[in-house]
Formats: sequence, structure tokens, C-alpha cells
Amino acid sequence: METIQFIKDSLYQVQFRLMGTCEGLTDEEAQWRPAPYANNIGFILWHMARAEDSSTTIIKGTGETLWVSELWYEIFRQPIDAPDPGDKMGLQQLYIPELKTLLAYSKRSYAQTERLLDSLVTADLDRQPQSTDPVRTVAVRLRHMVTHKNNHHGQIDYIRGLQDQNWDLPPGTGSVLPTSS
Repeated sequence: METIQFIKDSLYQVQFRLMGTCEGLTDEEAQWRPAPYANNIGFILWHMARAEDSSTTIIKGTGETLWVSELWYEIFRQPIDAPDPGDKMGLQQLYIPELKTLLAYSKRSYAQTERLLDSLVTADLDRQPQSTDPVRTVAVRLRHMVTHKNNHHGQIDYIRGLQDQNWDLPPGTGSVLPTSS
């Protein structure tokens, strides 16, 4: 298997499981916090999609994020430059929209990533998309995207389990998953 296809399949499977995990989720469940300062599923979905959007835009090296170009920040009723990730209290104050909006942005961010991956060849993996950050090659950014999405998907699974002890991964999202096209 070629490296780009392996990355594409890995991201596809994380996205496939994420969408399966969110199936049947209510807005109330998406907003529920297991503790007063804990993240909720809605925030985690926002964070994952925003990080993927940003990373893909950096790798492309052109254009604006979907957050800006498609006015998602307006749809989310958030500032264009939502609080710094280090501003924990600021992040907790962000308005988190209904689940269908969160999922729509996640799907758009992932579709942008799929288009990017379709345009890459193996030699692109060593490219440095930002001269100010030469350590983060395309390969490093894509590896981070895979682990980042997978880690946060696990958090969402865990929160769903805290809310409903009978909840389990949806059928068809188990260990043998379809590959991306």
C-alpha cells in the first residue's frame, strides 16, 4: 500500500467512526459536561473540525480556512479568531451550536482533507509548508491529524458511555472497516 493511501484510509476510518459515534446523539447529550470544567462532545467536535481545517489549509499553502472563507465563524456565532487554545476559560465560554451544524462543519473539513490527499504524491510528504516551522513537514502534520482526531474521537466515545451505560459503538464501525475510495 502506498503511504498516501495509508494516510487517507486512516483518516477515513477515524471520520467514519466519528460520524457513527455521533449518530443518534441529541443536542442535549452533545452539550452535557461530565464535570463543570470538562469539555463536552460539542466542543470536542468543534475543536477537531477547526484543527483539521487549519492543518489542511497550512498543508495546501494557499487560501483561507473554511472557517473564514465559508463564514463558519458567523454560523457558529464566534469571533473569527476564537479564543487562543491556551485560554481554557475563554474556550469554555464559546457558544457551541446545535449538533447538525457541528457535524456539517466536520464533514466540510474532512472533505477538504480528502481533496488535499487526492492531490498529494509521496514526495510531497517531505515538503515544509511553512518556512517559519521547518520541522513540521506535510508528513508530520498529517500524522498529527490522524492521532489528534483519533484521540478526541476516543473522548467522545467515553463521554457517550458516561451518559448511557448501554451505549456502544454503532454496528459496522468495529475493527474491520471499509477503506477510502
